[in-house]
Amino acid sequence: MIKLFWCKKLFLFFLFSQITVLFAQNQKEIVAKAGDEIITKDEFYKRYEFTPHIKSKTAYDSASTKRDFIYTLIGEKLLASAAKSENVDKTHEFKMMMDYLMNIYLRDALYKVEVKDKIFVPDSELVKGEHRVLKSFHTKFIFSTDEKEIYKIYSEIKNGASFDSLLNLRSENLEQSTSQEVTFGTMNEKLEDIIYNLAPGNVTVPVKLDEGWYLCKVYSVTKKIFPDDNDKRKVVKIVKSRLENKLYQDFYMKFFKGKNVNADRQLFVKLSKVILNYLKENESLFKEQRNNKYRLVEKDAAQFEKKLSKDDLNSIFIKFSEQPVTLSQFLDYLSLEGMELEKTDEKYINSKLNSFIRTFIQNEFLSREAMRRGYDKLPDVASELKLWSDFYLSRLMMTKIFSKEKVTDDEAYEFFQKSNQIIRQPDQVKIAEILVKDLNTVELILDEIDKGENFNKLASKYTIRDSLKNRGGEFNYFAVSENGDLGKRAGQMKIGDIFGPIKTKDGYSIIKLLDKKLGKKIKYEKFTDAKEEIVNYLRTEKMYKNLDDITAKMAIDRGVEINQNVLQSIKVTNINMIVFRRFGFGGQLVATPFSPDFSDWIKVYKELKKKLAL
Repeated sequence: MIKLFWCKKLFLFFLFSQITVLFAQNQKEIVAKAGDEIITKDEFYKRYEFTPHIKSKTAYDSASTKRDFIYTLIGEKLLASAAKSENVDKTHEFKMMMDYLMNIYLRDALYKVEVKDKIFVPDSELVKGEHRVLKSFHTKFIFSTDEKEIYKIYSEIKNGASFDSLLNLRSENLEQSTSQEVTFGTMNEKLEDIIYNLAPGNVTVPVKLDEGWYLCKVYSVTKKIFPDDNDKRKVVKIVKSRLENKLYQDFYMKFFKGKNVNADRQLFVKLSKVILNYLKENESLFKEQRNNKYRLVEKDAAQFEKKLSKDDLNSIFIKFSEQPVTLSQFLDYLSLEGMELEKTDEKYINSKLNSFIRTFIQNEFLSREAMRRGYDKLPDVASELKLWSDFYLSRLMMTKIFSKEKVTDDEAYEFFQKSNQIIRQPDQVKIAEILVKDLNTVELILDEIDKGENFNKLASKYTIRDSLKNRGGEFNYFAVSENGDLGKRAGQMKIGDIFGPIKTKDGYSIIKLLDKKLGKKIKYEKFTDAKEEIVNYLRTEKMYKNLDDITAKMAIDRGVEINQNVLQSIKVTNINMIVFRRFGFGGQLVATPFSPDFSDWIKVYKELKKKLAL
C-alpha cells in the first residue's frame, strides 16, 4: 500500500512498499554514457523523482532541472570511476558501508522469496473480511498478566457481577473513559474471531495474547449494508498483511530452530562497561535529546574503540563457526545501525546490548543464507547496490579532492589587494530546524506538516537540538557558507519553503527558511583582520573549481554522450519527493541516494571541448 504525505512546500513522502512507476519497467533506453558507465531511463527517472529539487524564484522548469540532474548523475559516475582508480573502494570506510547495505538488500531478497512471493489470498478469506468490514464494535477490556486473576474475574461476571463495576476498580479503566471502536484489522486476529461473534452486552471468555490475558465487553455494534470500494481495498490489504505475518512467523521458527551462536562473555563485559562509563561521563547527552533518549551512532562507536585495546578489537566477539565476527566489526555495525538508550544503569545497558547483539546475530544468519543462495547476484540487488556504490565513491572522492586544497598567504594577500580591501560577505539566512535521530520520526513530522501543524510548534516538540527547543527551532542569522548542508540548502530556498530531511552528523534535519539577507560589503584596513575570512573563501572556491576541473577532464578523457531525445521523452512530475524504503526482516533507507546538484562542471567541459576543437 502506498501512503502519501502531501506537503504544501517541497515534499511528497511515501512508503516504498509497492511503488507504481509511470512507465514500463522494460524501458532500458540509455539516457547518457560516461566512459564505461551508462545511465538508463529507468535509473534517471527513479533518481529524479525520488530526489528533492530546489525550485527557482520564477517557476519550476522541468527541462532545465532534468538537464542539470543528468549532469549531476554523469559527474557522480565519473567521480566514482576515478575513486576506483585511486583505490578508494578498498578503504575501510567504503567497505564498511557497502557490507552493511549488502546485508540489508540480501535479507530483503530472502524475505521476498520466503515470504512475499508465497502470499496467496484464498477467496474464503476475502469473503470473511468483506463480511467483517461491515461491522464496528464499541468495547472495553479488563487486562491481567495473571491467569488465575483473569479467570476469577470471569467467574464473577458469569455469576452476575457487573463488568463495568469490576473495571472501575482497576488501573486499565483510566485509559478507557469511553468505549473504544474496534473494526476489522484493528485488533489481534484471535481476539477478533471471538468479538465478531458477540452481541451487545456480551463478554468474551479470557483470551491469552503475548502480553497477557484479556476480557472484553461489547457495548454496541454498528453495521453497514454493503462494502464500498475503499472497504474492499482495506480487506485485501489486511488479509494480505495477516497472511504475510503468518508466513514470516513460520519461516522464522523453522529457520532459526537449532541455530545458536553466542558472544564472547569477557568482551561483552568489557564493551558494556565502556558504554556505561562513556554515558556516565557524558550524561548531558541525554538532556539534549527528546524524551531523554540517546542514540549511539558512529561518533560514539569511535570513542568506544579508543577505550578498547587492539587485541580486544581484533578478538572474536560473535562466535560463528565460519567467518566469526571481531569486536571491531561489530562496532562497525553498531556505528551504522545505531542503538537507542534511555538510562545509565548497568543492568539496563547489559540488557539492551544483549538484545542488540541477538538482533545482529539473527541478521547475520539471514544475510549469510541469502549470500549462500547467490542472491547478491540477483539483478535487482546488484543494480541497487551499484547505485549506492557509485554514490558513496563519488562522495569520498569529493572529500579527498577537498582535503587537498590549500591557500597561501601570498594568494590571500593578492586577493585582498585586488578587491580594494573590500570583502563581500556571504548571504545571511535565518532558518527554523527540526533535528531528529531517525527516519520514523521524520515520517511523523512530515505527516504533521502536511496536516498544517505550525513548524515552530513541531520544532519545540520534536527537535533534539536542546539549545533551540524553547525558540521553536529558530537559528540566529548565519552565513550560507556556515553549518554545512543546512546553509547551502537554505541559500537555494525561497522564504517560507520547507526542505528535508538533510542527513547531518547529528541525525536528520528538516528546515524552513524564515528570512534571507544579501551579504554586506566590508572594507578592511588591515590584511590580518580579513585574512581568515579570505582564506576560507578562497579555499572553498578552489575546492569547487578543482572538483569541476577534474570532472571535466575526466569527461574529456573518457567521453560523455547524452541522448537528448530520450532525456526529453522522460515525463517527470514537479512535486518533489523523498522516498523511504522499508526492507524485509527490518531496516529502512532512503530508496535512492540523494545527490545534491553537481552540474557546474559541464561549463568547464564545454570550454575544454572548444579549445580542443581549435
